[in-house]
Amino acid sequence: MKISYLTFFLLLAFAIGFTTATAQDAAPAEPEPVWKRSAGLGLDFAQLLQINPRQGAGQNRLGVGGAVNMAASYKKNRVAWDNAALWQFGVQRLGSGIIAQGSQQKPIPFQKAIDELRITSKVGYAISKNSKLFYAADITFLSQLTPTYAGNAQFPGNFLTDIVGSGANSRFFSPATITISAGFDYKPAPNFSVYYSPFAGKFILVGNDRIAQLGVHGNPVTRDALGNVIDFKNTFTGLGSLVRAKYIGKFMNDRLALASNIILFSNYLDGPQNIDVDWTNQLDFSIFKGLQATLLLNTFYDHDILVQITDNNAPNGVRGLGRRVSLTQQFLLKYAVVF
Repeated sequence: MKISYLTFFLLLAFAIGFTTATAQDAAPAEPEPVWKRSAGLGLDFAQLLQINPRQGAGQNRLGVGGAVNMAASYKKNRVAWDNAALWQFGVQRLGSGIIAQGSQQKPIPFQKAIDELRITSKVGYAISKNSKLFYAADITFLSQLTPTYAGNAQFPGNFLTDIVGSGANSRFFSPATITISAGFDYKPAPNFSVYYSPFAGKFILVGNDRIAQLGVHGNPVTRDALGNVIDFKNTFTGLGSLVRAKYIGKFMNDRLALASNIILFSNYLDGPQNIDVDWTNQLDFSIFKGLQATLLLNTFYDHDILVQITDNNAPNGVRGLGRRVSLTQQFLLKYAVVF
């Protein structure tokens, strides 16, 4: 098994960091609270009602969304433990009345805008007293909470309800991406850390057989000469190197806060040159105490996962499936509390 260039250079960088961290004696830090906890709830809402609208006036609209985030960190002596969870969710309905589906008539359904659940946990033990380098282990989880159903050519989109009777194309734990790793965590400053694992396991789980047979979530499938799936597995397993960098900064007398977290993964077993990327960013602006305007921006790429290709000239803005960088942006008004 060959180790990728990325792994080699990162091992070299961490060897240098290890030497630097152990060679310097940091001044004793002020005692910190054992636990630090925070939570936030953000909402976005859009509503438009028209009764007997004029020609060209548009149509009704109802959009509801939000994000819930929680974080808890533990620090005592040489032990550091960081935990975070974020759920982003949003739906919208355009128009009113019913749609015709065969012999049945159904109300205009809610389309799903976003549904993403992320949970991360990282624990570390300093290699020596006051060292900035930690032995560490990390686990991440990514899935969704509610089912997603596809429409058809006459009424395309992703919906909360099954309007065509085809079954869900995704749901909780179908798929779910889990990474488990052990390595080193370098914390040169309280608001910045770089974690590296030379041996990380990445698993894509698709618990539902019908969804696994779609062959779009990264689980292994076998296709015939026409491209039809004739066999499938519910689990993808990868072994490779993983890098996680995290930064939290505050500006403008703490009124502006930026949190950025990026995960890079290279699979030794299949195409180590293909780097999977999961990059989340959160920008908070404090309007007044507790109330914040929040901008969320996520960037995602996984060589094994097919995404919907955006094309503004295609029906519903989607032109099939393929390998692309996926971008998600959400703006919220949020109430945050630290305790």
